Amino acid sequence: MASRAKTWARKRGERLVYRVGGLPVAAAGLFFGGQADPAGFLRDAYANYYWSIDGFQDLIELLTGSLIWPLGLLAAAIWFTWKNGAIIRERTGKPALRQFVEELRTYFSAGLLPPWYYAFELYEGRSGGRSFLSRFETKKGYYEILLRRRESHSPLGNKLKFEQHCRAYQIPTVPVLAAAIAGEVVSFEPEGLPRADLFVKPIRGRGGRGAERWDYGGSGRYRGPDSALLGDEELLDRLRAESKQVPRIVQPRLVNCDELNDINNGALSTVRIVTCLDESGRPEVVAAAARMAIGDNHRVDNFHAGGIASAIDLDTGVLGPASNMGMNARLGWLDRHPDGGGEITGRELPMWEETRRLAERAHRAFDDRVIVGWDIAVTPQGPTVVEGNSAPDLDIIQRTRRSGLADSRFAELLAHHVRSGGAELNVA
Repeated sequence: MASRAKTWARKRGERLVYRVGGLPVAAAGLFFGGQADPAGFLRDAYANYYWSIDGFQDLIELLTGSLIWPLGLLAAAIWFTWKNGAIIRERTGKPALRQFVEELRTYFSAGLLPPWYYAFELYEGRSGGRSFLSRFETKKGYYEILLRRRESHSPLGNKLKFEQHCRAYQIPTVPVLAAAIAGEVVSFEPEGLPRADLFVKPIRGRGGRGAERWDYGGSGRYRGPDSALLGDEELLDRLRAESKQVPRIVQPRLVNCDELNDINNGALSTVRIVTCLDESGRPEVVAAAARMAIGDNHRVDNFHAGGIASAIDLDTGVLGPASNMGMNARLGWLDRHPDGGGEITGRELPMWEETRRLAERAHRAFDDRVIVGWDIAVTPQGPTVVEGNSAPDLDIIQRTRRSGLADSRFAELLAHHVRSGGAELNVA
């Protein structure tokens, strides 16, 4: 009960933040709408969607967000200026007070809250932020519009069903060895757990939360994240107990091909590729970034879990410099991996063309989805799909490419698909 209440409170809090973040874009759409370019059309559509009230809960969220935004905005600007102001002043010469004022201005002009002023390096004077698509617009705007317009049933959210779906379409993916659900373990391997490193994660989850790495220590025992050394049955008993709260799957732990060993810290590095159906309904790769874990996090390479990422040139597979999310500006940009020591900037990703083709092929197996964010690992056996995300976060793409997506092919395709529902959504 407490866990469910916590989840409910977190979701409601998140929705309020989205309301506050999206308010300027929605207001601008009401007063300055009617632009013909893809970004202008999208923001008109977002404004109409934002102001539409679907029930009492929506009304409460809208009213609450409209009331609390001044306090929340000022608190965030003060906090992030305190956190990053001196670093950016030393780097650029721009005083902290001026950064603070620009954070407020950026919110009103582009709907970007103070953290994204630093994430997108708007202190460098990059177009005032209007070229960036915010997560408030995408996750609680365009993606929801598409979901209402085009119902999807392919299993991206359920990792067990996702693996089964990929296998049915012969998409190379990470096999599921066992599933623990409601206190019971179902094994898909007749000989039980393999004598190899394992990876355990929730059947439903995002951002690497709840993922555990279990390294095989010999003699039929596995060492877990808390240094516990468990035998087969002990590990399965642990999974049975945990699955009463959160269902889990067990998979073999993948490793990268040797060419990538010097730009990771032992955790699996993956490529995030965003694909979108084009005007003819064919999957098209529209953006990509390479993700790498650093420091003490040897489980996952997620950008929002402290990892770093690098933009990938779609034509050549060449990497740019890498960085973290940038909301803490201390790290800056890296040409070499801080742990593995390998060169990042200018490096050509191995098997890039095969990886691109796999993303497009995977989307064809999930073609009831307009947009998918794929996590693909380049392994010694070739590119392998790890996960698919139905509402991919664009922060990693825009941060690493150091420019927004509002004037990109992605925005063009997104506008095309949103426009296909224009009559129902009352957008021109």
